[in-house]
Amino acid sequence: MSQRGPKTKGPPLPDYKTIAADWEKAKKAKDAADAQAAREGFSSERERADALQKQREQVNKLRQKRYERRWWWTVAFWAWMLVVHAIGLWLFTSGFLLTRLVLHEKSTCDMPPIDGTKGLLNPEEGCWHPKTFDRAVIILIDALRYDFTVPHAADSPHAFHNAFPFLHEMAIQSPQNAFLRPFIADPPTATLQRLKGLTTGTLPTFVDLGSNFGGDAIDEDNLLMQLKNNGKKVAQIGDDTWWSLFPGYFESNISKAYDSFDVWDLHTVDNGVTEHIFPLLEPKAKGQWDLLIGHCLGVDHAGHRYGPEHHAMRSKLQQMDAFVRKVVSQIDDDTLLIVME
Repeated sequence: MSQRGPKTKGPPLPDYKTIAADWEKAKKAKDAADAQAAREGFSSERERADALQKQREQVNKLRQKRYERRWWWTVAFWAWMLVVHAIGLWLFTSGFLLTRLVLHEKSTCDMPPIDGTKGLLNPEEGCWHPKTFDRAVIILIDALRYDFTVPHAADSPHAFHNAFPFLHEMAIQSPQNAFLRPFIADPPTATLQRLKGLTTGTLPTFVDLGSNFGGDAIDEDNLLMQLKNNGKKVAQIGDDTWWSLFPGYFESNISKAYDSFDVWDLHTVDNGVTEHIFPLLEPKAKGQWDLLIGHCLGVDHAGHRYGPEHHAMRSKLQQMDAFVRKVVSQIDDDTLLIVME
């Protein structure tokens, strides 16, 4: 049977009267301390607490104002960025992503655009203007820059200088028969877009840029269509982009297309143009064509692969110089030669 030990007694708990007396005593002591501090010019404890509280409130208000200011500046910055991006997107879509306006009407030889034309309205004698030449040869040297063709100092450090002097020489020696002019192309300058611009007279657009790898046939009015409709024969040798744009336009027995996207190959297309074009310039080939197009790609491929300062670029320019010289020596006075980029 367990036994309980004696209970330990603690200090007696104070009653409410004792608590009230202690509080009154502490209050009097505090009032006395506050009065003493006031006589000595010091702040009381309550005043110090109130002042500290006011200081904290002022600091919190200042922090809130700073936060609100930063918040508004952040909102204003991102709103400004949004406006700038919206304006940029609008300018891009309205400027670069132009929509081409295709005119489906076709011109005809017997309907000149203006009255009083000097032409005889006859394909054989001249439609809207008297005929000056019987045939034309177009040599298109892809990526041929103007500074590739003008003379420079003999000690120029650039490899492409003075490698293609023939065009400038002809313009100086025979100004009545030849001239050399720079041409500034509007972007995009991909082959397909520039061919569209040259043959249709329209501005190329960036929307068409994807078509450079698989273009559709041109069905709007263009130079080759006019030649074909008027019974002229067109032959093309070189870049196969022409065949994508103008299927069925070229004389199949004398035309030759080469793949244009192997930029590592500098010679196949140019050698093919050189091999097939000169037999067509011989007198016995007269009557087989009225327009002969030779599209060379070596200069363009050398630029893509090596850049203009490489010796391969100089070699290709020298090859083109010799090629054009030979073409000039073989055409007759009734044939127009156009060399372009």
